[in-house]
Amino acid sequence: MRRSQPTVGQYMTREPHVIDGGLNLVDTYTRMFQLQVRHLPVYTQGHLVGIVSDRDLGHIMATQGLDPQHTTVEAVCTPDPYVCDPDDPLAHVVAEMSQRKIGAALVMRGGQLHGIFTVVDALEVLLVLLNEEPAAA
Repeated sequence: MRRSQPTVGQYMTREPHVIDGGLNLVDTYTRMFQLQVRHLPVYTQGHLVGIVSDRDLGHIMATQGLDPQHTTVEAVCTPDPYVCDPDDPLAHVVAEMSQRKIGAALVMRGGQLHGIFTVVDALEVLLVLLNEEPAAA
């Protein structure tokens, strides 16, 4: 008997933190550190405008010559992030993330954010699978 296909909704991080696009880069980086997260969906006036990662912020602040106190996260976030539905097969989402070389997928339905699936979530799934005992023949 085959197991049913796992969905991203089963393994996503629920109720992810979001950040206002009007925050400056220093405040955004500080917030990420305080929350202990590496990816944040960016919202402006209630609408998703992109996603930002701690790696993006570090790279931008180190190489772009922008004033991090006066540059908003909306100005530097990645627009059009990868979005999937909670019922999408986990294998499909992981394959897309791998192909695109991205660290997070936003899990949405009907324009509402339901969760976020990150590389850390994928590693937790892998750990569960590696620790499963093989089925008896």
